[in-house]
Amino acid sequence: MLLHGLFIIYMENFEDILKLITGNLSGEDKKKVLAKIHAQKEKMEIFKKLKISWAFLSSTRKLDSYEIESAYLKVQDKISGEKRRQIPTIKIVLKYAAIIVFLISLTTIYYTNKQQVKPTNTPKELSYTSFITENGQRSKVVLPDSSIVWLNSGTTLSYPGNFSEQHRKVSLIGQAFFQVTHRENNPFSVQANGLIVNVLGTKFDVDAYPENDKVSVVLESGKVELGHKGFESFSYTMKPGEKATYNIVNNALTLNYVDADIYSSWKDGQLIFRNESMKNVVEKLKRWYNINIEVTDEEVYNSIFSGTIQNESYEEIFRYIEIVCDVHCKLIHNYEEKAKPEIIISKK
Repeated sequence: MLLHGLFIIYMENFEDILKLITGNLSGEDKKKVLAKIHAQKEKMEIFKKLKISWAFLSSTRKLDSYEIESAYLKVQDKISGEKRRQIPTIKIVLKYAAIIVFLISLTTIYYTNKQQVKPTNTPKELSYTSFITENGQRSKVVLPDSSIVWLNSGTTLSYPGNFSEQHRKVSLIGQAFFQVTHRENNPFSVQANGLIVNVLGTKFDVDAYPENDKVSVVLESGKVELGHKGFESFSYTMKPGEKATYNIVNNALTLNYVDADIYSSWKDGQLIFRNESMKNVVEKLKRWYNINIEVTDEEVYNSIFSGTIQNESYEEIFRYIEIVCDVHCKLIHNYEEKAKPEIIISKK
């Protein structure tokens, strides 16, 4: 009954929602569909679950029967309005995915069959699959080759439909941690703002948010080779524990050794800051908590912050920042629907 009810509610415009999830909508159509989804709270909740489920539908991962039963009970409780203690995002992904995957499977069959009625002489276009995490969210994705990718807040990961055929290529906007399955004759590469990370089977973090003028790669284990799509001579082989920072403006690469765990801790629900500039801290907290932060005094950026964030609320964190950084943080709670909380930071 649950699946049937969800299917009836979202059959309207469902094909457009599916195209949005799979990255097959133009910019203007994407805006229109997103506007319709944002207009209804229930539709937005289901849309988020469908995005997560699509990742599992595209992967080879299978769930046991007890996980499917557990997923059914969780979703049923959610819809009936029963309050449960909030559980970590990764667990929600695993439990919700099983029950929603079947729903997407039905629609995928419908969509695929409809596509087949097109004339056979239409040129074949390469399709792309995209995974998106909004600010305040983090997720785990299993790729078709069984490689695992953790996506940080405000991140988009895309790969073409022929991903596993010859060359495993993905594109990244934002931050992700990769655990790549080694295949001798099937290389894996990540493209992020011009920088290309060629992987030989390893674990590494890539930080490539579009608002920054740098791309950082931190190698935890294994081996990666850095290249650039615009410069054939650009090449460097990284060693475990190294951090490579590519400056997009002047095409310069800087290298240093770091504690790799600090840069990948976000995938385990922690943000670790070690003598980090307040400018970087502000940008990361915006995405982590999905809040607006306004800095009214440039001197605030001269502050250096160290600390570890795990289960603390944003109110607790900014009260702590006030103490250690000698700044004033004004918290504004916006109770209007869809309005984000706001923090105004000034120098004391």
